[in-house]
Amino acid sequence: MLRKIIAAAFVATVLFTIGALFWWTEVQYLLPTPIPEGYKEVYIQEKVYPGNTSHTSLAKPVFYHFFTTNCPCSRFNLTHFNSLRRSYGDSIDFVVVIPAEDDISKARPYFEGETKIIRDINQEFAIALGVYSTPQAVIIDTDHQLYFRGNYNKARYCTDPLSNFAQMAIDSLGSGARPPKFGPLATIAYGCGIEYSLSM
Repeated sequence: MLRKIIAAAFVATVLFTIGALFWWTEVQYLLPTPIPEGYKEVYIQEKVYPGNTSHTSLAKPVFYHFFTTNCPCSRFNLTHFNSLRRSYGDSIDFVVVIPAEDDISKARPYFEGETKIIRDINQEFAIALGVYSTPQAVIIDTDHQLYFRGNYNKARYCTDPLSNFAQMAIDSLGSGARPPKFGPLATIAYGCGIEYSLSM
């Protein structure tokens, strides 16, 4: 009888561990990131000045990539992000934004060349741009208007060329078009929640 109890407990422990691992590595990232309490949405075409940037016109549009070194989702699309930077780096400034508690030296190896990386002290960039999850892409035009904020692709590894939302937004901006409307697959945040308060 004791052996049966021990065996049942062992099987239950194994099943629980497998379920927990599956949740940790897969399922939780298939669900939308919970919107934090106090979150204030920033709307497309709204003027934004992250990090107290100057109100004068920018020389180039800016592409902000929100990234966290300990988030699996942030690493899924690195190949795609680095490809975007190579392709559009002459016409757009690319900036990687990591949480204040993260380490630039840990983030640096993930990115090619001299990609600019900044720590988001006091969550100024996340709040100013309406971001609460990683990875997220944000584009502002030379007039400081929010042009795009959302997911890179509906596939976590950015393998679906028909839903390369960030890339299509770059192309749209380059053609002088109004901000594109991709729908909820692009705008509902998925991934790892940024672990700080956005209630300022």
